Amino acid sequence: TVTDLIESVTGMSITPKDIKGTWNYSGSAVKFESADMVKSAAATVAAAQVEKKIDEYLAKVGLKSGTFSFTFNEDQTFTTTVKGKKFNGKYTLSEDGKTLTLKYGKTLDSHAINANVNIGTGSIELLFKADKILELIGKLTATTSNATLKTISSLAGQYDGMKIGMEMSK
Repeated sequence: TVTDLIESVTGMSITPKDIKGTWNYSGSAVKFESADMVKSAAATVAAAQVEKKIDEYLAKVGLKSGTFSFTFNEDQTFTTTVKGKKFNGKYTLSEDGKTLTLKYGKTLDSHAINANVNIGTGSIELLFKADKILELIGKLTATTSNATLKTISSLAGQYDGMKIGMEMSK
């Protein structure tokens, strides 16, 4: 993407000031990673197809635009709002400004959630490692004839990593 290209050229690092504000869920985000540029080009096309499917499933459970948001403050606190319910926590950004670690309150303090963060003009992507999801997809495809699942699993197996997350906008 353009954001990836700009970051690779400029070494852009994200700060708390950059992510400050309320970000509303606008759709899922999928990224395949590979050192092979040919595979990366194919992955971009595949990612768009996977995102569409994920959005369809999330909409069925009520997670769609307007029902989910993150509000990040410069003091490294945040609030996640899901269908009107608020969950507070603290976040940290890695030194290189590319990884965001979320910790929710005292009960989930020991459970840190790490996400790669990409920021664009008016949008942000939070991408999480999908290794566990791929493991589940692999198990499902072993016993199903679902062509979509088999294609995703096969394609994902060719990449160093697959990340699944969300695209958000202000």
